[in-house]
Amino acid sequence: MPAPDQGDGTAMGAAVLEMVAQGLSGPVLDRLAPGSLPGPYRVSTALGDTTTHGLLGTRCDLELHGRPDRLTAWGHADHVLGLPDAGAVLVEGIRRYDGRRVLLLLPLDTPYTQVREQRLGALAGARYGHLEVTALAVPGHALLGTVQRHASLLHDAVAATRLGLARLLSDLAQQSVCGALAHAQRRPFQDGVLAGRQAFGHAVAEAAAAVRMCHAVTRRAATASGPARWDRAVRAGVFVARAVPQSVGTACRLFGGQGFMDGHPMAAAYREAVFAPVLLGGQQRLVDSMRQRLAGETSPPTLADGQAPAQTVRQAQAQGVGRPGQHPVPGSMR
Repeated sequence: MPAPDQGDGTAMGAAVLEMVAQGLSGPVLDRLAPGSLPGPYRVSTALGDTTTHGLLGTRCDLELHGRPDRLTAWGHADHVLGLPDAGAVLVEGIRRYDGRRVLLLLPLDTPYTQVREQRLGALAGARYGHLEVTALAVPGHALLGTVQRHASLLHDAVAATRLGLARLLSDLAQQSVCGALAHAQRRPFQDGVLAGRQAFGHAVAEAAAAVRMCHAVTRRAATASGPARWDRAVRAGVFVARAVPQSVGTACRLFGGQGFMDGHPMAAAYREAVFAPVLLGGQQRLVDSMRQRLAGETSPPTLADGQAPAQTVRQAQAQGVGRPGQHPVPGSMR
């Protein structure tokens, strides 16, 4: 199994940021608001679970108060990837007056948007943050439309991003298995017992087969279109989320354990592989998504503007994310 191209040695965290910016934020903004993209890697994304099924682990709870012509945003988004390097954030919120979920493009250089609890993630070079929005006036051009209206666009972008992350993680597993094989070639078993050599060979063969299956399921999902692509992307995410940590863990054990090699690339690959299920959306969330689709459950029906399910409105009224009576938080997120 030949080793993939190592490229310029960019950290996996930076590669994830690039993939999210170009694969998720880019297509959506180019379609909804042409020319609004400030530049590469400058837009972060905080979409809810209803859209992404847990992709990247973001939790978004944002509400819009006021009249249709004078909306203000209140709320927060937690575990948002890449905020310290972003100039704007594409968020999913809910309008209180009709209970509909909408897409917003919010600037981050205002006194009413602050990033708190900036922290490093498990991936080198990837940062996370907690975004707080308090009494931010939402102009008409920042409201990009309802989630229901653009559901197909969002699902296509999320599916493409999930497949890109799955390929990135599959390459990581392939590099790890190739590293274990190269290590064994440099330090052969020599007079080792036959059982030890056979166990090593079986473990490598099993890990290599899992890596090949990861590449196969991602390629098959990429050839699909429409709803089939979304389903195959979810299934590919489930398989890769399970197979990559196992394959990299096997390669790490064959290489020589974890306790004495913290500075080695194999140890870094192990830490990144353990984070794979979170990047892809979480195994349980992905499995639940597959079960819902197989059971025929779909998202709430699209309603005309001004209409909303009564249950959605009641839930929105019961959740107090940000109250208009609160005072704006002074200071800039920078």
